[in-house]
Amino acid sequence: MVLDGTLFTTTTPFLEFSIQFQSNNLIYDKGYNKRQQVIYSLILLLRQEGLGYRKISRKLNQWGIKTHRGKKWFNTSVSSVLKRKHERDVLFDEIRNRHLSRTKGDTGVFMGGTINFGYKNVDKRWEIDEDESKYVKKIFQMYLQGKSVKDIKVFLDSEGVKPRRSKTWNLHTILTMLKNRVYIGEFKWVDKESEEEFKIVLPQIISHSLFNRIQKKIGKNTKNKGNNLRKFNNLLGDLLVCSCGQNITGRTRSKNQQRFYGCRSRDVSFLGKEVKPCNNKRTMNMDNTDSLVVNRIKEVVGNSSILKEKFKKEVLEKKSIDSKQISKEKEKLEQTIKGIDKQLDTTIQSISVNEVNHMLKKIDEKRYKGISSVLEEELTNIEDRKKTLIQEIDDLDNQKEWVDWISRYGKDISKRFEKPTTELLEGIVDKIIVSPVIGETREGKETQRGLIFNVKFKLPIVKDSIEYKDKQKKSDGYSLKDGKKSTTTTELFVMNGRPTKKKMTKKRYNTNSFNGN
Repeated sequence: MVLDGTLFTTTTPFLEFSIQFQSNNLIYDKGYNKRQQVIYSLILLLRQEGLGYRKISRKLNQWGIKTHRGKKWFNTSVSSVLKRKHERDVLFDEIRNRHLSRTKGDTGVFMGGTINFGYKNVDKRWEIDEDESKYVKKIFQMYLQGKSVKDIKVFLDSEGVKPRRSKTWNLHTILTMLKNRVYIGEFKWVDKESEEEFKIVLPQIISHSLFNRIQKKIGKNTKNKGNNLRKFNNLLGDLLVCSCGQNITGRTRSKNQQRFYGCRSRDVSFLGKEVKPCNNKRTMNMDNTDSLVVNRIKEVVGNSSILKEKFKKEVLEKKSIDSKQISKEKEKLEQTIKGIDKQLDTTIQSISVNEVNHMLKKIDEKRYKGISSVLEEELTNIEDRKKTLIQEIDDLDNQKEWVDWISRYGKDISKRFEKPTTELLEGIVDKIIVSPVIGETREGKETQRGLIFNVKFKLPIVKDSIEYKDKQKKSDGYSLKDGKKSTTTTELFVMNGRPTKKKMTKKRYNTNSFNGN
């Protein structure tokens, strides 16, 4: 082997070549040139033959090989080449694996740590644990059926089911599981160093339909958590939402037993949490609010075509048929989402390969950017399609709830609204958004004048109409036309300030006007 004209012998066969060493700082380049690779291979080979750093530096100096600065080699400069090459390789492999590990296969790559209950780590892959996944489904079903988190904990402990990091189950752990999107096949891993977010597609344990219903139930159950002022039941407390995003709850003042609704933004802010500024600063008289909102809902229900007596009868007659059709349609949508997840998986893998090729300088910058743009657009379209399908599943769930609601409250529905219950309203109303109406005082200052209620129904029954596919054969189905899901009430005026007591003034009366009495 000849290095800059100097001949040396070794027990290991070599090819004959010449090198001009440029730099021993190898970590900052994404790729090696031939000179860098040769000098590294030479040092590594001498190291493997048992030579120490000092002897290797002497050899290099004897052969007339200079460092990138044109100086002699020392033991520290030799060790630096090996060290920096190793650091560079580790860093490069880590970056490459971050991109490729997102989608190696349909199940996704496990990135380390403690894997979620219901899954197992098989060759660094997420796979469903058959035994644990049965209990995951049981947890979701129990909560949907009305069981509390405490009831679920007692069940799991009594069954001898062990959580990941403790001997018995924790209430917070169960609640976190119920909110975790891992169980519908969505996992986001964030790299601690780069803070880059990676999406990993997982095998699905829970359906989107069940997961969405659970989230609604959790939101409803936690709505009034920590609100000690709500000691009495009220009609709209579980439906009202302030325009600022905070919940509106019903309360009763202990002194005068006055009942009212109010935004919880002040209470939440007092607990130290960040809240958006709220302009809805006035409380609402509970009786006046209930009357205004219920009358508007009653009016919409009374004018709705799909709630007419004739149609209700048809709905009740084929309730079982509609329920089966809804279930089949939901199953189709769930299968379609699984197919979209595979498309999502493939697209992410293509993005990863493009990133690695760019890192390895296999493609130029222009081509890299062009491919990235196309793939990112495709990824966005697929994700939007998935969101649309999930919303369709949610609509079907609402439709099924509505069919059940009709079968329960459909008869004499107008009479039901004479003494409405929360359960009656929740069956047809999704939520009621309360927005302030701002006016001016005599001095020209802005002040809250009143409130407007935007009622969001679960189905489009506001000014709806029915169009049968075949009027002669109505069993073929129907479609809703021109229906909307929301309506607004008239303004509810609020009182500015506290009422003042009337001053009693002395007046003289003619006793003759009272016939002397």
